[in-house]
Order: sequence, then C-alpha cells, then structure tokens
Amino acid sequence: MTKRIITKIGDIFSVALNNGNQRFFQYIANDYSQLNSSVIRVFKKEYPAEYELNSEEVVKDEVDFYAHAILKFGIIEGAWQKVGKSQDVGDTENILFRMYCSDAVDHKDRLWYAWYINNDNRFDVGVLSESFRKVSDIGLVFSAKDIIGRIKDGRMPGTMFWPEEY
Repeated sequence: MTKRIITKIGDIFSVALNNGNQRFFQYIANDYSQLNSSVIRVFKKEYPAEYELNSEEVVKDEVDFYAHAILKFGIIEGAWQKVGKSQDVGDTENILFRMYCSDAVDHKDRLWYAWYINNDNRFDVGVLSESFRKVSDIGLVFSAKDIIGRIKDGRMPGTMFWPEEY
C-alpha cells in the first residue's frame, strides 16, 4: 500500500543544491483562484547541508520568490523533502501574481494581468513595466523541476518566459 502524502500550510521543505548547501521554502497558502494550487515562498539564504533546521530563523529570511506548485509531485520525485513547520507564514494577503494575455501578438506587445491570492478580481496591467515585474511573480502552476531550476539557477527551465520577465 502506498503511503499517503500529507502537506499542511506552514510546512517547510529543503532543496539540496549542487554546491552541497541547501535552501528552504515554505508552503504558505492555497490559491483557489489559480487551480487551488499550493503557494510557496522560497527563501534566499543558503545553509550548509548539515544545518539543523531552526524554523523561526528560516522564515525570517528574505523571500526570493513566490510560486504555485504541486507539493506532492516534488516529494514523490525527490526534488524536496519536508523538514519542519512554522506557524509564521508571512503576509499572504499581499502576494501578487501576474500572467500574460494569451491573445497578445508577440513578446514585446504582451499584455499582462495580475491578481492577489484567492481573489478572482484580476486586473489589467498592460505592458509589463520593470517596477511591476519586481513586485509580482509569474502565476503559472510550475512543476517541481521548474521550481528547483529557479532555486538553483534563477531560471525556470522549460518555460516560455525570458529571464527579464521573472
């Protein structure tokens, strides 16, 4: 019988890096307005592989990015492992995601819209400005491979997005 995978808001996960260090992310919400997917916040700081998790220290770190993910698949694939939990999930009311309108003709003219977690009121952004790019993250539901790629290299492999659009 297969063991059931249970994840809960507040869970902290570890990702092993190629240099022997590790980084952490936390499951902070479900976004009912984006396929009811899990929302994670990935922290910037790298820790040595032998670091013994101090959950409250880790969640105080600066957030590198937010993303939608399916946590179960990352666990099954061995991309990350659950290592702890913290009740502190940060400010989930003001996390902003963006996505381009699929009917835009080309890359330069892509028009964007945005939304806050669990808010069906999406709003038009128009052409993506540098300032708006800095305060929002791409709102697709990413695979474990894509999340790991961004954690390790700063890029989401296999996506249609150019680096300057992150």
